Amino acid sequence: MIYFENCSKGTEGFNTHVISYTLCVSLSNFLDREFFFDFELPSSSPPGFASKPGWTDKFGVLMESPRSLVSDLVAIPNRRIYEIDRDVENKIALQHTHSHFVTTEELRSKYGSTMIFEHFGMGRSGITREELNAADLIEWTDTRLSNPSYFYLLGRNEKMELLKSVAVRYLPEIEILAGLIIEQLGVFNSVHIRLGDFLKLRPEYGALARSGEFAKYIAAALNREIPILIATDGLEEKQLFQELFDGYDFRFIDELIFDEYRDQFLGLPFTDFNVLSVLNQLICASSENFIGTYFSTFTGVIHKLRQERYGKKDFMFFPDPSVSKHLTPDLKLKPDRQGFFDWNRFSAFAPSHFQMAWAREWDYDLTTVDL
Repeated sequence: MIYFENCSKGTEGFNTHVISYTLCVSLSNFLDREFFFDFELPSSSPPGFASKPGWTDKFGVLMESPRSLVSDLVAIPNRRIYEIDRDVENKIALQHTHSHFVTTEELRSKYGSTMIFEHFGMGRSGITREELNAADLIEWTDTRLSNPSYFYLLGRNEKMELLKSVAVRYLPEIEILAGLIIEQLGVFNSVHIRLGDFLKLRPEYGALARSGEFAKYIAAALNREIPILIATDGLEEKQLFQELFDGYDFRFIDELIFDEYRDQFLGLPFTDFNVLSVLNQLICASSENFIGTYFSTFTGVIHKLRQERYGKKDFMFFPDPSVSKHLTPDLKLKPDRQGFFDWNRFSAFAPSHFQMAWAREWDYDLTTVDL
């Protein structure tokens, strides 16, 4: 059995839950064991604008709807159980998933004294499938975010199969509505601009958004002839968006859904903010080009979906200070060093294994070598 504690005991937002749940299912698949996923709580409070005068008539349902759980919406085959006895002697107790990576005895014996282990681990502790399976119970508590691509050091074929087993799919009703919207939109680009708490937690990000740096990046990255769909938590910041996308044909995904697909949305099994977020992400994932917000799990899930469903690994981010360190004069993202794995190549994105574990998605092909 596996006992797996949801990241931060479920106190963070829906996208954090998606990443944590996906990692848990991947560990269950890797070890071929059942799992107990604890602290699955309602997440992601409705956006502030939904309760403001002038907005309630359109978006009030987001405040009133029952709040969904990650397993209510994510449709990944799994071995989940709902009862577990943790009072056993033969168990392994671990913490901090971001401080570990998982491999096999064969690979540790073969590569444990080489730079491959060092470059993959980046200061993390390695533990093998055989060591884990020697215990009757594996407890992983006080977990932190870690993407499965960063968590497993495996041969290419086995790793790709494992990642494929936890590719994110949502309820059929949500996927069908997203597909309908995408088909009717035709060709479009998309962006995710996180404002809200970022304006307080990362003031330099907000300053750049208003300074013209973001608008300059948009002009360099996106063709003005192609419409832009915008995912954002700052829908009420209309003046800022008008300045950023001056000369572009742009629409907000939230408004598009509630103006043109309201009845279909209200007919879904869940109608809370999590579902609206998922629709935003599915639409952005399908776009020709996508620009996201570095350090946002919302963007991270979009990049995950783009890579899994469309093979798109054109990671683009609005130029905050970390991103700017890797931009060429023509504003393309470029690695500044060499290494076996994707995180070895971008110094500004790899200040610690904690940040590497979740702050962005990595190119799946560059998270493994032909071992």
